[in-house]
Amino acid sequence: MNKASIIGKILITGELVLASPLLIGDGEGETSENKKDIHVLKNQKEIPFIPGTSLCGVLREYMTGIEPKAVAKLFGDAKNSQSAIQIDDIELKDGEVTSRDGVSIDGLTGTGIDGAKYDYEAIDRGASGNLRILINLRGDNVDAENFDAANYTLEKVKNTVDELIVRLQHGIRLGALTAKGFGLTQVKNLTADFYDFRNKADVAAWLTDKPATRQLKPSAKTISENPADFIVDAQFKFNSSFIVRNYQVSAEDKRNKISAVSLRSQNDFVIPGTSLKGIFRHQAEKIFRTLKLDVTKLEKLMGTSKDSCEKIKSRFIVAESYIAPDKVAEINHTRNKIDRFTGGTLQGTLFTTKPVYQKDSSPTVTIHFEIRNAKDFEAGLALFLLRDMWKGNVAIGGEKSIGRGTVSGISAEIKFQGETYKLGDGGKVTEGDADELSKLAAAVKNWGDD
Repeated sequence: MNKASIIGKILITGELVLASPLLIGDGEGETSENKKDIHVLKNQKEIPFIPGTSLCGVLREYMTGIEPKAVAKLFGDAKNSQSAIQIDDIELKDGEVTSRDGVSIDGLTGTGIDGAKYDYEAIDRGASGNLRILINLRGDNVDAENFDAANYTLEKVKNTVDELIVRLQHGIRLGALTAKGFGLTQVKNLTADFYDFRNKADVAAWLTDKPATRQLKPSAKTISENPADFIVDAQFKFNSSFIVRNYQVSAEDKRNKISAVSLRSQNDFVIPGTSLKGIFRHQAEKIFRTLKLDVTKLEKLMGTSKDSCEKIKSRFIVAESYIAPDKVAEINHTRNKIDRFTGGTLQGTLFTTKPVYQKDSSPTVTIHFEIRNAKDFEAGLALFLLRDMWKGNVAIGGEKSIGRGTVSGISAEIKFQGETYKLGDGGKVTEGDADELSKLAAAVKNWGDD
């Protein structure tokens, strides 16, 4: 039998669901029909989709870190072997195209850089599509006679498929802005059918599009956290109100002359990952200046995409935060614009926004951030960032000048180097060694001394 002959197939199917917004751009930029700076990728039927190449690239990178020897066999290489894997494009059903905007912030002043505002489209969370991954088993992948060759046995194939299934179920990130909470996907109802072409029943099942006689069941294993990652999950309550401005208001709000409401995702209020990442970066720069450290050294942690610099991928990852509407209340707030020279009000400049107020003192928002492969001094910086947010020294969203957006810490869980630390009232350490956290915080002043 020719080594290139297909002797079996593994078909992985399921429903891929967006757990956070997804941005895969079409590369077109602003057009006369669409004024957004970045548009989501759509097919000829104008349906948003995830290219199979995007998913394939992410899975290849993941498997390189888990089973590097399997990567060439499964995904192919430029010299010796063709790819054994085929991944279909995924059309996103009910893919609501939402709009977000952003602005580049001056790290010194904390204000927007002139001309650096941009807006973009994204597919909102909740959209889903059919996942289909086909793995062709060839003679040079497995032994054609008994699947027991030393080069790549069926057991190794099963192990590889198991890793893929567990990863897909646990979640992967696709597209742009993944360090800012975008692109988290999870696959539900996964099945993996093994069609063994030595078996006539499997050949018939494949040709008639029926399930195989054998399914490869994933193990009960879970994705292990990297002990070198510094991971924070913290619960906060708002001290007063907040607003993440969205100027695309409803017809009713327009009739009531409301100029801005707080951003939502589905029915929940949302604190965008882009906002949180910007807050943390600005505060980190402020801490560096206070300690008289070189701010540019943050780029190895926070990343950079400046044209004048080598592009660096961020290892500081944040998640979007969603707030259930039953925990808060929107209230119309009418204000006057102020003349900066006289301090008086400008005539005819009343405007109304719709900030969100917390109803009680219970935890309202969970903030998750992490540092991949953190050094001790980077973990120490994360502790300072958590402390500043905990104490209300930084604010979330807009209208900070009138007291909106500050929060108070309620509880937090920190994981690092195999240890778990828990914080409670007043930031007191209730579980874990407080001295170890103090050592990490002290390491910040020696930033970069490995």
